[in-house]
Amino acid sequence: MNEDNNQFEPKQNQTERIISLEGACNVRDLGGYQTKEGREIQWGHFYRGDGQHKLTEHDQELLLGRGIHTVIDLRHAQEVIVAKDAFADSDNVAYHNVDLLNPTTTNQPQVNSLGDLYVSMLDNSQDAFLRIFEILANPSDEAVLFHCTAGKDRTGMVAALLLELASVPHTTIIEDYAMTAECLLPIMDELRAGRPEGMPADLYERFLGCDPSNMEMMLQHLHAAYGGTERYLAAIGLSEEKVQILKQKLLEE
Repeated sequence: MNEDNNQFEPKQNQTERIISLEGACNVRDLGGYQTKEGREIQWGHFYRGDGQHKLTEHDQELLLGRGIHTVIDLRHAQEVIVAKDAFADSDNVAYHNVDLLNPTTTNQPQVNSLGDLYVSMLDNSQDAFLRIFEILANPSDEAVLFHCTAGKDRTGMVAALLLELASVPHTTIIEDYAMTAECLLPIMDELRAGRPEGMPADLYERFLGCDPSNMEMMLQHLHAAYGGTERYLAAIGLSEEKVQILKQKLLEE
């Protein structure tokens, strides 16, 4: 993997990007990351998160105060029914539910690692990725929050593609992915309790992890098979105009 010599982000910047909420533990601003060309991802435009169904009124006001008026819920229908997004019926938010990983509606094969899953998602969830990136490319200045249940896999894929589009080094993208492990500590027991029937405990434990090699595998496949995010988005049908809108929203002038 071709990389420059960018170092990992200082700890204080990592802390700054975490949004402190009562009802969610893994909501983070993607701003502040440096690109290979020395530019910076804009703060306050794109937020990644875990489930938003437990948000308090104060949490919702805080997120709205950050300019978040578009929410993309990446969970499948059953997840949405069981744990309804706090913004689903909000008059202040454009709420979109885009099912990114539902085994009943996608062609995802059985996988034995998260890296395999991420590669499969790139190849087999392209219609969903297209819809997600069309929403992200809204030309307005409103901020967007995209989330799933843990804010790790589906959310991590979208975040990685956004950062890669802006030419953020792969080392930084992988670090952003791995940061989720610490953020999820408060709800890890709850996540463990959700182990699907029939799935071995050791396999499920690996699936709850954030091993950097999983994201590295996805990024390697992204470049080997598609030539990077920009070409991937073009291949799945996103217009050049919307790609440029995304870049403008991502990058500081």
